[in-house]
Amino acid sequence: MNALDFAHSLIAEHDPSGELPQCHIKRIEIGPAALESIPNILNQFVEIGKQIVVICDKVPIYRLGKNAKLEIQSVLEKQFKVSVIELEDGHPELHASEEVIKIASVRAVGCDAIVSIGGGTITDIAKMTSVALDGVPHVAIQTAASVDGFSDNVSVIQINGVKRTVPSRWPEALIADTNLISEAPERLNRAGFGEIYSMFTAPADWRLAAILGFEKKFHWAPISLLHGVGDGIDEWSIGLKDSEATSIDKLVNALAVRGIVTGVADTTACLSGIEHLYSHMLDMHHTAHHQEIGQHGAQVGVGSVLAASVWKFIFANLPDIDISRIKLIEKEPLREKVFQTFDKLDNNHKLSQECWNDYEKKIDYWNSHLNEIQILLSNWQEHESELKNLIKSPEKIEQGLINAGSPSISEELLPQVNRELSRWALEHCHFMRNRFVGIDLLQFLGLWNSTTIEKILGEISNLSSKKVDQL
Repeated sequence: MNALDFAHSLIAEHDPSGELPQCHIKRIEIGPAALESIPNILNQFVEIGKQIVVICDKVPIYRLGKNAKLEIQSVLEKQFKVSVIELEDGHPELHASEEVIKIASVRAVGCDAIVSIGGGTITDIAKMTSVALDGVPHVAIQTAASVDGFSDNVSVIQINGVKRTVPSRWPEALIADTNLISEAPERLNRAGFGEIYSMFTAPADWRLAAILGFEKKFHWAPISLLHGVGDGIDEWSIGLKDSEATSIDKLVNALAVRGIVTGVADTTACLSGIEHLYSHMLDMHHTAHHQEIGQHGAQVGVGSVLAASVWKFIFANLPDIDISRIKLIEKEPLREKVFQTFDKLDNNHKLSQECWNDYEKKIDYWNSHLNEIQILLSNWQEHESELKNLIKSPEKIEQGLINAGSPSISEELLPQVNRELSRWALEHCHFMRNRFVGIDLLQFLGLWNSTTIEKILGEISNLSSKKVDQL
């Protein structure tokens, strides 16, 4: 069963009443010869002879020793008029910024379809370009199993220097040639496995936000869908260390289904919690210092170990919470913290103001619903077991990453992230967006402080020396 059929079967099983939004991808082609299906797939959405725009970056991509971009262009030119938009923005790695999206959209005016060739950034740019051109058909060609954003209907773009997830649109089709993907740098595909591990932490953040009233789109069905994605993961992931074909195929299919899950959930929150905030903070730091951007999925994997440790602290300390801690939040001290954090990256305050605009909303909600939140947290034990079922232990997450050859500690990331930077990213990650996570709860209860953070990081430092007998 291919990824699209599998996703539809899971949705039918766990959302029989059809409450979730519909998946609008028409076709997903995954396999060692998937590129051969390009003409046939395009013909489903655009007539022969029409104008096709290829969106890509300058990074060379190879399949079976040949330049894949030129091969794809040659295939397309046999049936269509083809123009190529090769994007760059002066950074070591292309960013999906508002400026780049505008350039792509202007250059693509008049086309009848878009074909994107690349990773998550190029795919996000192409999705947004399709939106700008009133939904012109888009076929995404995936070149690495690095993220799960190929098969969803949102894009991660930079707004005022901050990564934001915004609505875009589903691609009409996704093509993932596993011969092509297997030739991608190993670190890209191992990063994709790190991305998958957010399914063992982010749902707890999502559920917590729903319990306290911050999240209005929570639904149990997407979490049930994720269980299907995780079936057999401990067995097939081991082969990623040696780039085994079967494991690469499993990874690509799992990422495709994950993307569909976030689409039908109508929010990325089901798979994006503390671990994703941690990754975004590292990206913001690297960008501000004109450094290479790290692999998002790899950073998410490391962030998942940290997120699980945060939740371990929550479970250990909240049952005995003093009800007097649940009180109104003073804005000004936190505003100062937000500006102190982000003014180090951008001295014109734009970055700080963008983050504060979002973070302030969480404070406002907490303060205006304090009575309800006090009641909910005073009955914490009613929710604790439910939340525990949504989290894997940091030990098991770390061991799973190690087994797959994916980074499990910040020092293994590229570019390397030292303890000081990792601590900064973890300590301040909740300040960057309006999404309530476990760290926000600790912050608002007065428990997110140097003692807590050092305790969490100290446990992380000791993880590698612990043997996990069973995942």
